[in-house]
Amino acid sequence: MVIPVAVLGVWVTAVSMGPVAAAGGTAAAAAAAAAPTVRTLVGSGALHTPGGIALDAGGDLFVADTGHCRVVVLPARSGTAYGRRLRAGRAVTVAGGSCRERSRDAIGYPTGVAVDAHGNLYVAEATMQRVQVVHPAGGPPVTIAGTGRAGFNGDGLSPAVSQLDQPTGVAIDGAGDLFIADTANCRVRALPAKGTTLFGQAMSDGHLYTVAGTGVCGSAGQGGPVASAQLWNPVALAVDRSGDLLVADSGDQSVLLAAAASGTYYGTKVGAGDIGVVVGGSGSYGPYVFDGLPATGPTAELNDPRGLAVGPTGALFVTDGFMHALRVVPASTGSLLDQNMSGGDLYTAAGALPVATAEGLGDGTRWILTRVGTPVGVAVSGAGSVYYSDSTLNVLRVVNAP
Repeated sequence: MVIPVAVLGVWVTAVSMGPVAAAGGTAAAAAAAAAPTVRTLVGSGALHTPGGIALDAGGDLFVADTGHCRVVVLPARSGTAYGRRLRAGRAVTVAGGSCRERSRDAIGYPTGVAVDAHGNLYVAEATMQRVQVVHPAGGPPVTIAGTGRAGFNGDGLSPAVSQLDQPTGVAIDGAGDLFIADTANCRVRALPAKGTTLFGQAMSDGHLYTVAGTGVCGSAGQGGPVASAQLWNPVALAVDRSGDLLVADSGDQSVLLAAAASGTYYGTKVGAGDIGVVVGGSGSYGPYVFDGLPATGPTAELNDPRGLAVGPTGALFVTDGFMHALRVVPASTGSLLDQNMSGGDLYTAAGALPVATAEGLGDGTRWILTRVGTPVGVAVSGAGSVYYSDSTLNVLRVVNAP
């Protein structure tokens, strides 16, 4: 059996000797078979500064190919969708492809994507100040939120007349509610699929609401009610199976969680309707020192959180662009990606981990699994495989669970 393995960013091949191997061979082969592997799905040249990514229930992977002004799908199966003929494993443009604003199919420079249970593809376009939807039946993208002019003109309005300011990320919950990271407004907005109550706020369908952030960029009020807590440039969102909302807040270098029900999340207690920091929280740039320390401790530094995903066991994955790493906080203690991890602690799933050298602590770098440039989007399959986009290396990769 031939297994591709990335060592210090260089592809090598590990060969399993099988059960009849010479002494020592069987153990080495078993270890290689149990280790996670890294594979490039879309290589450099096909993508240009890729951003957010999303997986649908069937395993189709969507990528915001930002520099090419398009969204690409890597389908898990062949067929027809979004007005395109799809072949399994071959990347196809399903929206955009032209950066000219007057083009019929223009989608600007997409930064975030999300897909609902019906296959509707939502695209955040920060430079065009809008969110569009692409239906699986085909046809041009349709604007569902934003006017094309940057600003904020109130809550409870029709999304067609509601202004956004650099909407960077999007997420969909299990009920089909759409959440928008309204970055420069320092808010998270919600477009409910039907009349509902989200985080203590009653909402009518067909209207856009603020669910987090006051419009003042900062960190005040975090740890308390979500309605009165500030955000600081939220860029990415995720919603877990329980309806809890996770926010990558780039301005204060942290990940926050708005809780649908009271509980302890990644080692931090958060009350129902409150929002609290679950990763990072120092609010300043600083070195990441060690793996295996509390996710909100003084050494749990995030320096550029860009993407979020929750895995099937509840583990939280965070891309840190500036630190060239994909970090993970397990929800409970156990083995994850061939590492023994404690619930609520922060670890490196892939990329850079500082190590000590003769010059001092943290002056060297150990690469976990593979060399990483600037990771942005992240998604996790039901089997635990972790997909991420790298905007510096212009690639889409997967860390396959052992």
